[in-house]
Amino acid sequence: MQDKVVIVTGGSSGLGRATAELMIAEGARVVIADINGEAGEAVANAIGAEFVRTDVGDPMEVEALVSGTVARFGQLDVMCNNAGVIAIAPVLETTNEAFDHMVTVNFGGVFYGTRAAGRVMAEQGFGAIVNTASNGGCSPSEDMAVYSGTKAAVVALSKACAIELAPKGVRVNTISPGTMLTGMVPDVEGIVEVLDKLQPIGYAANPSQMAAGVLFLASDEGNYVTGHDLVIDGGATAGRRAVGV
Repeated sequence: MQDKVVIVTGGSSGLGRATAELMIAEGARVVIADINGEAGEAVANAIGAEFVRTDVGDPMEVEALVSGTVARFGQLDVMCNNAGVIAIAPVLETTNEAFDHMVTVNFGGVFYGTRAAGRVMAEQGFGAIVNTASNGGCSPSEDMAVYSGTKAAVVALSKACAIELAPKGVRVNTISPGTMLTGMVPDVEGIVEVLDKLQPIGYAANPSQMAAGVLFLASDEGNYVTGHDLVIDGGATAGRRAVGV
């Protein structure tokens, strides 16, 4: 990733921060975007990135993020559309506000980011887009119907974009993380132990383990990979264990 220009949305925490840190360690010049200005500035200063406060649900702000990055660095090599939100509730109790927020950020934010970056990259003739989905998109969970729906939509959107943009030298892939120990994990006593037991590999992941997948999809080593959904979930969606085990 030496000297490549990378944007990471949702970069102030979790997978976004881990991705930004790994990209910088590999030599990239990184711009992190987040709606949380204070946290974003703090992380950028701590890891050596630049920060642009951005609401990914606002197409104008996403366009400004991309155009500003290109004006600053002269090109855009990688766009990581990672920002996301979650609201856990039974479908019959999910509010319109919660639905609108998840669709706007999780799906709209990815679309706006893919479109803005895709236009720049198509003009350049190169670039890689990595969109964050979730293993919940292919294996939904109770009380997460809307979240799972948005993540499944991200995968389908990305595959379609990969087909359209491949002739222009632009690759589009998704990463579908499993359970990560991030701020999205509910603050409930004993929850980490429960999550560990749900993973066939035996523990919930650190975001850095997921970031390694993002790095591969973004890098030149993944130059023949497009339209792919990379599931990294410790075997959680591989199948069911035997009853009683």
